[in-house]
Amino acid sequence: MVTTRFDKRFLLVAVGLLVVLLAILPATPSHAQTYRFTLPTYEVEAYIEADGSVTLYYYMVFQNDDSASPIDFIDLGLPYANYDLSKIEATIDGQPMPEVNNSAYVNGAELALKNLAIQPGAQGTVIATIPGITDILFPYDQDDRENYVNFQFTPSYFVSENDRSQNTTYRMTIILPPAVSSEEGVYYDPKNWPGENISEAAQTQDGRVYYSWFTDNADVHTEYEFGAAFPASAVPSGVLTDPNNYEEPGSSGDISGIGGFVSNLLRSLPCILGVIFFIGIGIFSRRAEQKQTSARKLQYFPPKLAVDGKGIRRGLTAVEAGILLGDPLDKILTMILFGLLKKEAITVVEKDPLTIKANEPLPEGLYEYETDFIKAFSETGKDKQRRSLQAMLTQLVDVVQEKMKGFSPAETKAYYNDIIRRAWLAVESAQTPEIKSAQFDHTLEWTMLDDQFNNRTQQTFINTPVFIPRWWPLYNPGFTAAPASGGSSGLASPVSSVSGGGGSKPSFSMPNIPGSDFAASIINGATAVSAGVVGDLTGFTSAVTNRTNPIPVSRPSSGSSGFRGGGGGSSCACACACAGCACACAGGGR
Repeated sequence: MVTTRFDKRFLLVAVGLLVVLLAILPATPSHAQTYRFTLPTYEVEAYIEADGSVTLYYYMVFQNDDSASPIDFIDLGLPYANYDLSKIEATIDGQPMPEVNNSAYVNGAELALKNLAIQPGAQGTVIATIPGITDILFPYDQDDRENYVNFQFTPSYFVSENDRSQNTTYRMTIILPPAVSSEEGVYYDPKNWPGENISEAAQTQDGRVYYSWFTDNADVHTEYEFGAAFPASAVPSGVLTDPNNYEEPGSSGDISGIGGFVSNLLRSLPCILGVIFFIGIGIFSRRAEQKQTSARKLQYFPPKLAVDGKGIRRGLTAVEAGILLGDPLDKILTMILFGLLKKEAITVVEKDPLTIKANEPLPEGLYEYETDFIKAFSETGKDKQRRSLQAMLTQLVDVVQEKMKGFSPAETKAYYNDIIRRAWLAVESAQTPEIKSAQFDHTLEWTMLDDQFNNRTQQTFINTPVFIPRWWPLYNPGFTAAPASGGSSGLASPVSSVSGGGGSKPSFSMPNIPGSDFAASIINGATAVSAGVVGDLTGFTSAVTNRTNPIPVSRPSSGSSGFRGGGGGSSCACACACAGCACACAGGGR
C-alpha cells in the first residue's frame, strides 16, 4: 500500500481526479461486471522447506456461471510475509498467465487472464506456485512441546456473493521439513472445517511427514484454518519470527493516506475472486498432471522395510512389483483389470461407470487379488465397492511385504525397473505392426509400470495399425471382430525375465484398428477405474496406507487451539502464517 504523505494541494487534486474516475466507472465495462462462479475442485499444499521458507501451491477449477461476466482477473491473497512477486508461476488451462502484478484488492498478487479469460458457462483451471515465502514460522508455546515451531494457515476464500460453491472437493495439505520424523509432528484440529479432523497422516516417498484434510462438502467462502508444529531443530535457528516484534501490516497506519483511501473504495466494487494457491509441487514431490494418472510414488510400507535383507526378490507379479515400486493405486487397479481381461476372466459391461461381470467358468490360476477384485465389483453401490477394493489392496501390500522379508528393496526395485525398461525396448524395437502389437499385449502390465506409459503408448502406435488382441471385445462393449483368418498369429515372444505378468495368451485375431484409437482406449482404462470407483485418489490411498504404514501423530490437548496467544486465532502467529486471517482475504478481491 502507498504510505507516502501528500501535501494538501496534491491531495485535493488527487481526490478531485478520483471523484471524476468514480463518476465514469459505471460506464466502464470492466467495472460493471457480475461475478458468479463455483469451484468444483480446490487443492492447497504447503511445503515447509529445510531452509525455513514455505512454498505454496494452489490448484483451483473455476466454473463460471452462464449469466456471469468473464473471469478476467484473479486476486491471490498471500501471507503477511516476505516473498518475491517475480518468482510466482501461474497458468490458466496449461498456458502461462499473461501477467502477474501487485493486487489493489488483497495483500498479494493479481493474475491478469486477459485473452485467456474464463467465459460465461466455461470452466478454467488456474494453478499458481509461490516459492520462497519467509518470516512465516513462529515459536510454539505449548508447555509440553518446548523448542517447537508453529505454522498456521488460512487458505484464501471469496465473498459468498461471488462464490456459490456448496460441494467443493477441497483438500489442504501441509508437508513438514525433511528432518522431521514420523514421531515428532503435531497437527491442529482445523477450524470451521466440514470434514474430518485429519484425513491422512503419512509420509512421502522421500520420507517427509505430511498431514492432509479432505472433504467433498466444502465451500470456498468460509475461513478454514489449518496448522502443524514440529521441532525447531528441523529449520535454521534464525528463521523464526518473534511474535513480540511482529506487527500485522495494516494495523498501525499503513492504511492511511490516499493509498488506503483508494484501496477501500476499490474493495467496495464488484469482485470476481480472491484466490490463493500455495504450496510447492504436488504432495509427493511431483506436480500432478491434470486428469491423468499421477506419476508420484507412494510409501506403502513402514520405513524399516527399506533396510531389510540382501539380494533380489524375484518372482513378483507385475502388480506386486507395482506395489513395491510405490505406484498409485488407481494404476494398480488398472493393471489388475487388464490382467483379468487378458486371462478372459471378465467382461467390461460398461466403461462409465466401470461395470464388469465375471466370465463362467473362471480360468484356473487366478491370483487372490484378482478374485478379490472380481468380488469387489460384484458389490452393489460404489461405497461397498470402494471399501472392498481398499481391503483387497491392504492385503496385497501385506503379501508383498511378507514376500520381501530377507531381501533388499533397493536391489529388487532396480531389478524390476530393468524389466520395465526391457519390456518397452521389446515393444519399441519391433520391426512390424504385427510383432509390435503382440509384444505390447504380452508385456502390457509391465509397460504400465513406466511413469511415461501414456506418452510412450501414444508415440509407439502413432500412424501404426494395431492388430487387436483376442480379449479386445471383452474390454469394448459392442465391439464385434471379424472372423480370424489363420487363427493365432503366434507373434508374441516373451521378454526375458518378465515373470508373473498375467499369464495371457499371445494370440491375435487378424482385424486391426488405428493405433491412435487403440492407445486412447488403453489409456482411458485408468480413467474409468479412477472415476468410476476410486474417486478421490489421495483419500482412497490413505485408507490403505493408514493401515499398512501408519504414522504416529499427536495434536494439542483438548481445549487448546494450538494457536499462539488467546485472540481466537487472530493473534500474531495466525496473522503472519495465514493468507489473510480475515483481513487480507475477507472480501476476496475480484
